Amino acid sequence: MSEATLAPRALWRLFRRMGPHARPHRRKLILGALAMLVVALTEIIRPWPIKVVFDGILIPQDKPDAVMAQLIAWFGTGDGLLAAAALTILGVAVIGGAMAYVQATLIATVGQQVVADIRLDLYRHVQKLSHSFHDTASSADIISRLTGDVRMMRDLLIDAAVFFAARTLVLVGTVAIMLVMDWRLTLAALLVLPVLAWVTQIYSARIRDAARRQRRKEGKIAVVMTEGISAISVVKGFAREAHEEERFARQNSSSAEAGIVSTRMAAQMDRVVQVLLAFGTCIVIWYGVARVRSGAISPGDLLIFTAYLTTLYKPIRKMSAMTSRIAKATASGERLLEILDIRPDITDPPGKTEPHDITGHLAFEGVTFGYPGQAPVLHRASLQMHPGEVVALVGASGAGKSSVGKLIMRFYDPQAGRVTLDGHDLRNISLASLRDQIAVVLQDSVLFATSVRDNIAYGCLDATEAEILAAASAAGADAFIRRLPEGYDTLLGERGETLSGGQRQRIAIARAILRRAPILILDEPLTGLDAGTARDLIGALRAVARGRTTLLIAHDALSLTLADRVVLVQDGAFLPVSPQIQGQSA
Repeated sequence: MSEATLAPRALWRLFRRMGPHARPHRRKLILGALAMLVVALTEIIRPWPIKVVFDGILIPQDKPDAVMAQLIAWFGTGDGLLAAAALTILGVAVIGGAMAYVQATLIATVGQQVVADIRLDLYRHVQKLSHSFHDTASSADIISRLTGDVRMMRDLLIDAAVFFAARTLVLVGTVAIMLVMDWRLTLAALLVLPVLAWVTQIYSARIRDAARRQRRKEGKIAVVMTEGISAISVVKGFAREAHEEERFARQNSSSAEAGIVSTRMAAQMDRVVQVLLAFGTCIVIWYGVARVRSGAISPGDLLIFTAYLTTLYKPIRKMSAMTSRIAKATASGERLLEILDIRPDITDPPGKTEPHDITGHLAFEGVTFGYPGQAPVLHRASLQMHPGEVVALVGASGAGKSSVGKLIMRFYDPQAGRVTLDGHDLRNISLASLRDQIAVVLQDSVLFATSVRDNIAYGCLDATEAEILAAASAAGADAFIRRLPEGYDTLLGERGETLSGGQRQRIAIARAILRRAPILILDEPLTGLDAGTARDLIGALRAVARGRTTLLIAHDALSLTLADRVVLVQDGAFLPVSPQIQGQSA
């Protein structure tokens, strides 16, 4: 299918999907449309005072047309008519300028709000997508779409729509007046339009292709940049600043080349449009002079017709230029729809349940699970976890230990078998209700660039100050938090990098304590910590696990002291570890 066929469909699809974001702002859009109508009328009226001066004062006509005859009757042919023409020019400028300001202000306001709404909608959708998407998607590319691509939607949904509506009003009004003045000369002026439409269509397709390539390359730039900055410790530790600079420069240069192609295409289109419009002007001037010589029209008519020709051709040229922006915005819109069209793999079932009084009894019943495109890590595996029990999973890397936690949190569903909570299949429980029953402490505890208090309260957003302090004390974090510059109000760096590993873990443990969930997942919580810090944290981990059904993913002997039972994950199965071996491991 040709690009010419695809372009209108792509635009219609984008307007159909993104257009509803403009509906809440229709009042402002209506006011903007009314202001736009006044602006269009002032554009149409603007050339007439010149005709009045030319045909009524400088070269009075023996047989003036009806409008001119009426004006002469009202104001005469002297200073009165001149004053009326001058005041009309001034009035048109003032009214047109005021309405243009109102239109621009309203449309800009709506444009910003629509962009914000689309960005929120996209962010909400990304948050709802399944873990399988986030495991493979580049966060930097998503951010690129949330920022640059969303911003381009203003060009498409608001700026372009208003621009074309305004220019169309001017064009229709101008052509109508030109037809009344001299339909033959008007047809001569319109001869170039079919060729102009064809040229614009061809170049728009090329610009859209170039814009797609540029946006893809800009997404890759974001990936390289994010990796280089987020892993700055590794970069500096291996003295790879020059290497990262070279990677970034390579992607940056590639994006710049794609941008140059797009800009060159737009410039070529503008030049071609200019030449075509100049050719149309030549036709009108040549034929118009012949019409004046034959007495069909007056010199003033030709003068105003030429002015209207400028009024006609100027928006046509701007509309042609706008198509390059539309082409780029369409490419960005298609990138947004790529994300919005993805449906979550994990969703709430139609007849979802929200069980109450959960005890925390978990069961894996003949579970087979493998990540998309990979061999199963669990094969008909069964495991019972009783309320309040701490079950430790051990095994080789890649054996499937962390997958067990992901299945409990329902980041993924098993391909066969089922996982149950108090006898309820997890696939029949609402996601929000299920995850409300779970607290998590990970190996790399993720903290946010907010206050210490807010990071702890993330486990329970409506927690009281007393509950936050109690959770911090239980996690052994209260003492060091109070020594921070602003105590609990201290703002942390990105991912909590301003704290030590042990301090980050204590805040994560406090967050899990505050969660008050019957199920706890500890995913290698002591890995990467020095022996002293790890020993200090054991008490806090024991406190957070107390009374909860706890899945402990670990391989170090110190962590295993928390376990009531140790299970080996091997060859896709859960194998019990004998008490003697467990005691030796501890």
